[in-house]
Amino acid sequence: MFFFTLVTTGRRPLFATATARHLLHDAIEKTRAERPWDMEAIVLLPDHLHMLWCLPEGDVDYSGRIAAMKKRFTRAYVLHGAPEVAVSSGQRRHRLRGVWQRRFWEHAIRDARDLKMHLDYIHLNPVKHGLVVRPVAWKWSSFRRFVENGEYERNWLGRVELP
Repeated sequence: MFFFTLVTTGRRPLFATATARHLLHDAIEKTRAERPWDMEAIVLLPDHLHMLWCLPEGDVDYSGRIAAMKKRFTRAYVLHGAPEVAVSSGQRRHRLRGVWQRRFWEHAIRDARDLKMHLDYIHLNPVKHGLVVRPVAWKWSSFRRFVENGEYERNWLGRVELP
């Protein structure tokens, strides 16, 4: 199981629009159809996303999946006429577009405590960034599914203190 963070170039709030959110959803689902994984948890913020994946037994090629997902999103996003950030000639040589940061953060989940810590981090992220007061208020998160499954209380706030 792996935790990932993907960030937009210059932390532009691409996912503040319904179109970009829809295109990302499509990119994720089409990539999962080709190279499956279980999406254990996710949160989508305006300029980045966090995901927790469980890959099939014996398959650890998360990099290939992320590259395919980012490429698929970028193509669709640009085809919709969305603006890109200008990139350097070196970035262009590497076929990079001004949509995503080149790299992403990954972390292999070590044990149950580490898993819980990363699930909490994912679900508290909209609160941390001041987008909502409670995780349940953020629509673009797996938090509500976890509430429905009895894994979190609806008004859970973790370690975050309200102002």
